[in-house]
Amino acid sequence: MSTTEPAVRLRSYGGLRMWRSGVEVDIGAPRLRILLAALLAARGGTVGVDTLIELIWGAEPSPSAVNQLHRLVGQARRLFEPELASRATGSWVFPAGQGYRLVADAQSCDLMAVRALRDAPGSIRQALELVQEPVFAGLDAEVLTHPAFVALEQERIQIAVDAADQAEPRLLPLLQRIAASAPLHEPLQARVIRLLTVAGRRAEALVLFDTTRRLLADELGTDPGAELRAAHLAALTDDEPEPPSAHRPAQLPRRVAGFVDRGDLPDHSAGMVVLSGMGGIGKTALAVDWAHRLAPRYPDGQLYLNLRGFDPSGRVVIPSDALATLLESVGVGLAELPDDVDARSARFRSAVADRRMIILLDNARDSEQVRPLLPGAPGCLVLVTSRNRLAGLVAHEGARAVPVGRLSDTAARELLAKRIGAPRLAAEPVATTDLVRFCAGLPLALSITAAHAAVRPGLKLADLADELSSQARLDALSTGEAHDDVRSALSWSYLALSPAAARLFRLMSVHSGPEIPVEAAASIAGAGPTVRASLAELSAAHMITEAGRQRYTLHDLLRAYAGELLGDERAEAVGRLVQHSLRDARAAYLAFGRPEIAPLGPVPPDMTPTPMADLADALRWYTREQAALACIIDLALLHGHHREAVLMVLYLRAVRSARAEPYADSREQTMRVLAVAGGLGEPVLEAALLREAALVETPTDPAVARLLLLRALDIAERAGDVIGQAHVLRNLGLTLRVEERDKAIPLLRRSVAAARRTGEPTVLVYCIDALARTLQEDGQLDECVALAREAFDIALATGLDDLRNSAAARLAETSLVLGDHRQAAAMARWAAEHVPPGEIHIRLPIYAFLAEASDHLGDHHGARAACDVFRNLLGRHEPAYRQAIGDAEVDRYVAIVDRITSASEMH
Repeated sequence: MSTTEPAVRLRSYGGLRMWRSGVEVDIGAPRLRILLAALLAARGGTVGVDTLIELIWGAEPSPSAVNQLHRLVGQARRLFEPELASRATGSWVFPAGQGYRLVADAQSCDLMAVRALRDAPGSIRQALELVQEPVFAGLDAEVLTHPAFVALEQERIQIAVDAADQAEPRLLPLLQRIAASAPLHEPLQARVIRLLTVAGRRAEALVLFDTTRRLLADELGTDPGAELRAAHLAALTDDEPEPPSAHRPAQLPRRVAGFVDRGDLPDHSAGMVVLSGMGGIGKTALAVDWAHRLAPRYPDGQLYLNLRGFDPSGRVVIPSDALATLLESVGVGLAELPDDVDARSARFRSAVADRRMIILLDNARDSEQVRPLLPGAPGCLVLVTSRNRLAGLVAHEGARAVPVGRLSDTAARELLAKRIGAPRLAAEPVATTDLVRFCAGLPLALSITAAHAAVRPGLKLADLADELSSQARLDALSTGEAHDDVRSALSWSYLALSPAAARLFRLMSVHSGPEIPVEAAASIAGAGPTVRASLAELSAAHMITEAGRQRYTLHDLLRAYAGELLGDERAEAVGRLVQHSLRDARAAYLAFGRPEIAPLGPVPPDMTPTPMADLADALRWYTREQAALACIIDLALLHGHHREAVLMVLYLRAVRSARAEPYADSREQTMRVLAVAGGLGEPVLEAALLREAALVETPTDPAVARLLLLRALDIAERAGDVIGQAHVLRNLGLTLRVEERDKAIPLLRRSVAAARRTGEPTVLVYCIDALARTLQEDGQLDECVALAREAFDIALATGLDDLRNSAAARLAETSLVLGDHRQAAAMARWAAEHVPPGEIHIRLPIYAFLAEASDHLGDHHGARAACDVFRNLLGRHEPAYRQAIGDAEVDRYVAIVDRITSASEMH
């Protein structure tokens, strides 16, 4: 490692400390220390905003926690770079997804240095010197119970345990210091006792045992375990270690080169662990690596047996044959074996009853295959890997379930770096990102990709990425040798499925959204309630992953494999998925009380629509399905379901507006749908989609938006579509209200007149509100108030929940302009109390108006509370608000809140 002093140096072990240019920096308040510790603990990974808020503020954060977190991040950045501008990102702490990450290396951060030293030959002493004291000592004790910090502390102790297993007396002083900081960790104390004994320091060894024994009794109410007792006995007798048994098996396979430790496994000393996951996810590599690390704790050896539960040849190892192999491995002659499985199982339990061994049972098919192979005594550690969850072993034998998931992007890069060299990756960061994305976190895919790069060292990674992406994805992920490819690994699990589960697996490939709800799966398969059994089977086999709330995810490579198998079923599956999503979009639209757009007919009997009881349900549905819906509209266009694509876009407008979704999010797709709308021969739908296109085009090109509206008005008038005319006139008026108000007001009056002719309360409330808004800006307050009250009364009487809140907000704003602060506060507070969960759009102005009215009334506490909610909303959704409401409006609300906040600070 370089001896050059880094510009910034961070220490985590022994307490969080920081140096800049060789001078120690005062990190400051506890909240800032927790933020920096959490980012460091992630070692370059992303820490979500929710996690940071929970760590810093606990389970019940204040409404302004998001804004406070942003300020803390700014303070953290200036710890590294004091001259950094207030809103600049700098070179250390970066936004990442829904959180932040801190970029550090082994030169600047001891946590990163320890990671590098753990895997470097001959570096164990350096690692021990770094980890002598607990990580982040001095941080709040409750914060240190978070899994991220607990894992770091477990890693620190494991480094000491691994070092002690090397039995080097020169390491003893360092190990004693670390053991003193973890006095209840029996494996480490036992190793230090043994090292003291070997060094001829038996008296110290005996004192350490007695101290540990007393602590275990006082703190945990337990006695020393077998390992600690054995170390004590050795110190008492000072016996020479026994020679290895003639039947001490050492059958563990070789560790995988370039293995990446994901921290998936708990620190077990005995018992049973089931590692389950999809094919190619790295279960065996993880189990083998862990078994090698634990091997010194098990002096009687290690057994390994591949049970071939998913072997393509179908040669599953039956329990009787498995027991024969295991018994022979522990010294029982084949001639002595009974024929009966139960008798063999009993013989095996007897043979290992007094032994401390690791038994690794790889690639198990089900619990019944494993159960006869289990030892009866508690001294052995049994590791089982399977593509199934083996819930029976968890339920009845008390096994610890460890699901093995795909690698994070950081871990995937680490794997590639270990296989083909970090310098090669650093030279081509863009190509590296492409390769990581291509492999989708599957270790088998990454290993094959690394092999392609390793056997052609002169090939640029960018050329390799192009080469791989030009092939079918699964074709690219192959070494060219038999059964050594991702497709084969996945096929072994697929062939073990029941026909119904296999069919559902194939059909689910048409759903390209991030999560697949159970209702969508049922509709795709036309299976109704019976789909749940197939989903449970697929989930147990790790062909899909349960994401919670009856929702499932399909790994990218599994989706590609399922798509290959789909064949002639594709068109029908796509049609059912599109129909399902269309029905759900319509249900959400109708929950807003909007008038029907076009007839769809009854729900087909094989369709399973998503239940939506009210507006809140509709908003929750859209929040979950937003990303999937964009994919499904594209799918509908691709497969010629043009009318369905048009209707989905139209039905989604209400919920998109309520969620303050930026118009830019749907603009490109809306324009593509518009291109097919004219060919439907349905002028009402074409005019409605032209209006939708104008809406999403307005922020980009208002002139084009007006041309689209004029086309829509012409079509609506020729078709006699009065609802369409009212809406288009309203939109035209709103586009002119700022620059040409004298033209806007007549258009808006025409829209209200047309709306009154329709008899549709929704249309009328929309048009009245647009006219009231424009009259308010024009200073015609009396008519504005009368219209706002009419809109509110109509919305309230007809159950238009979202529109009544908009009308209440308009009344609050108008009352503020008139100086009626009590009325303004009453209407704003009413609106705030009645906004449904998940509605975002109207919340921002409501809380600005409530803050201003409360401030005028002298209710400074209420004003501050409203300002806090406003800032929280703005912190979470500012880009969406600016696109949906407009910069000028948002800036006006911000000015109100800033003025009130400044005045409040002076009180």
